[in-house]
Amino acid sequence: MRSHIEIIKSHPLTVFTYLAFAALFAPTFYKLYSYGWNNADYSHGPLILIAFFWLLWRDREKFTLSCEADINVLSLSFLLFGLFCYMVGSILSSMVLESFAMVPVLIGATGFLYGRQAVSSILFPALFLIFLVPPPGFFIDMVTFPLKLGVAVVSAYVLKAAGYLISRDGAIMYIGDYTIIVGDACSGMRSLVSLMAVGAVYAYLQTISNFKKVVLFLSVIPISIAANTIRLIVLALITYHYGEAAGQGFFHNFSGILLFLIAMGGLVCIDIFLNGKRAPHVERR
Repeated sequence: MRSHIEIIKSHPLTVFTYLAFAALFAPTFYKLYSYGWNNADYSHGPLILIAFFWLLWRDREKFTLSCEADINVLSLSFLLFGLFCYMVGSILSSMVLESFAMVPVLIGATGFLYGRQAVSSILFPALFLIFLVPPPGFFIDMVTFPLKLGVAVVSAYVLKAAGYLISRDGAIMYIGDYTIIVGDACSGMRSLVSLMAVGAVYAYLQTISNFKKVVLFLSVIPISIAANTIRLIVLALITYHYGEAAGQGFFHNFSGILLFLIAMGGLVCIDIFLNGKRAPHVERR
């Protein structure tokens, strides 16, 4: 005879539970869209959702209805904690807290309904939703200035070492007759968040140890900074040789793609290094 817990966790009710949570967070997604999904600084939001659903679909066979006879207290605690965060975030109009609540709610509900094995399957997709959470303003201000200052310092040093007459005042570079201002949008914060999301999925899909996955994911940070520095150096050189119109025109728009390609190339190189892959040796006769 099926236990009382198994009856509670029957298939129709589990579907209803997820639909209820989807309805609960529907206003949150609308707020996220209004908050900045149509803004360049937060335009990666829809792509995060697409990747999230793809990850769930990829591991769909791991979700079974073999319910555990005992209530998972830890999962229930996660669920209640997430609902509490949602309530406080809604009351205080805190998008950070309200959107973050999706993570513990999803983990807790899955663990309560499906058991521990399902939690291990949904853990990464749920944590991946953190990239949907808009960082608080003080954090953006705290990170953006050191990033853009560091990029400007390294870029000016490289250009000076290459023989260019260049000076710098904070995040402002003077090269030839031109002035290049490293603004907040050029600090690399926007690309850092997007590349960390891509790096997280890339590392997750690799068949390597968890330690190497963490190292691969964290390597996105220096790779992104280095790629943004290269982008600024190339921008300065184009401006110096071809004028401000060339630097601020096509290349300025195209440089985002260039930065992404450089960063992905660096990520693949780190992956090859961690795996110790080498080109096959050909014996000479």
